[in-house]
Amino acid sequence: MPLDTGEKTPQNSSIDMKEDAEYQRQLAVFVQSTTEKGIELVKVGEVIVGLPHRRHFLDIGAGGGDLTIPISQSFNETTVVEPNEKQASLLRRRCPQFNIYNDSWEKVNLGSKRYDFILCSHVLYYIAEGHWLTTIEKMYTHLENGGRIVIVLQSPIGDVANFFNQFAHYEVNILELWRDLIRQYGDDATEIRYFMSEMHTETLDDMATIGLFILLDPRFRQFENEVRQYFETHHKVEDGYCFIQDEILLVVKKNKHG
Repeated sequence: MPLDTGEKTPQNSSIDMKEDAEYQRQLAVFVQSTTEKGIELVKVGEVIVGLPHRRHFLDIGAGGGDLTIPISQSFNETTVVEPNEKQASLLRRRCPQFNIYNDSWEKVNLGSKRYDFILCSHVLYYIAEGHWLTTIEKMYTHLENGGRIVIVLQSPIGDVANFFNQFAHYEVNILELWRDLIRQYGDDATEIRYFMSEMHTETLDDMATIGLFILLDPRFRQFENEVRQYFETHHKVEDGYCFIQDEILLVVKKNKHG
């Protein structure tokens, strides 16, 4: 039987959970165990190639900069909006040339600044679904003519979705968001791409840590034994544990003539 904490989605969890030390540990294990960032960089690079200009780059929810730093090499100037104080401080030390706002996207004031490329990777989960369109609309107002927004989200099918539904009865409503974006910006300005990555660990401890990270809500930590059993049953391989992540990349383009 799936476990149920009484809520169907993780978006009700405060983004303040990013301050939690255990969350940071989970994130570190996830990053070192996944091929996601490398594959995502390739997919993002395919979008960047089509930009008319590569002057200003904005990364929303950059974390420690694993995507930000390599992408920044293609642009003259990089701006980061990162709500986690520790992550923002770390990124300031690593990349003092970046413009870094330690604030949430909802509250940050960028004035009249506009960007050729805006990345929002795995951030919308922390925002109530009913606010997704207004969140993206704020990005669009800061997009240069001819620019692109890239939004990366977990696919509603595949290993991660099956795992999440086992414990939380949750699906990311990609199709409705895609339809809303088409209605808002037009079919010719909206594109969807699909890619897959792999999470591999040698130990069950690390795979369970990744599972709890994916579930987002700290309340799921009380079900660690059940999470461990799920991975032992479904994702054990000869050299450890393997978990496939199916992801969606949504692209919103801004007409060159505004």
